[in-house]
Amino acid sequence: MFPILASLLGASVANCVPVPGADRLWQPPIRWTIVGELHGTNESPEAFANLVCLAAATGRPVTVAVEYSADSQKIIDAYLASKGDTRARAALLKLQPFTSEMQDGRGSVAFLRMWDQFRRMKQSGQINTVIASDVGRSSTPGQERDAVMAQTWTGIPAADDGIILILVGNVHAMRKPMSFPGHTIVTAGSLMPAGRTITVNVVGIGGTAWNCQADGCKAHDNGPPHQAERGISYLTDPDRRWDAEYQLGKPTTAAAPALTQRVLTSPSQVQMNGSNR
Repeated sequence: MFPILASLLGASVANCVPVPGADRLWQPPIRWTIVGELHGTNESPEAFANLVCLAAATGRPVTVAVEYSADSQKIIDAYLASKGDTRARAALLKLQPFTSEMQDGRGSVAFLRMWDQFRRMKQSGQINTVIASDVGRSSTPGQERDAVMAQTWTGIPAADDGIILILVGNVHAMRKPMSFPGHTIVTAGSLMPAGRTITVNVVGIGGTAWNCQADGCKAHDNGPPHQAERGISYLTDPDRRWDAEYQLGKPTTAAAPALTQRVLTSPSQVQMNGSNR
């Protein structure tokens, strides 16, 4: 075993990094914290995993949900129980987000690093489990995708003081339906119990994100550069799309698809290939 890989697999779960304003995300009566991101950056999955760590530091039971098909649950459970070795990662990398030709960021090197963080958190007792909460083959035919997500989230068994942290694309996280020309999406966030749910949008100060647009799947601009302080601010406008904004305070960097980076051998290679920080 390479020394870098051995040290990584034997390391304890990293300490949380404090985030100004984060403690309000799980103050009673909040049960569900929905974190929305623009898929395809290195920073958003890292920031979400850190929020999970901060929630676990409260001593309350924490369950995580992600935007993966419900059909993925057995493979996810097996990975969380594994040593994170080559065979376990190879099985995880067979999931649709990693193999799809239309790479939207959920099959990125950043998500693969996040999965390994969750594996270590699960085995250390910091989190209960990770739920694959997107629509699966067993869903009711014709049922809207966002409705399936919301139904799954509200059905997650958790203690009365449990915290459920959810990572999805930021449209799914919106607290009100989102109208587009010709159709309206009744977002998962808008279907959740209002008094017990808080929605958060993660943003950086410009940078890049890997996603698929008219010119192909590659790194694209992620907004104009600007200045902003790192932390979570809470919004009061009645027409707000989310309840809070998690400002990263730095530019985002595009997270390339994991399989195109040939990262089947070790999480250490994922870190070297997937981040320029």
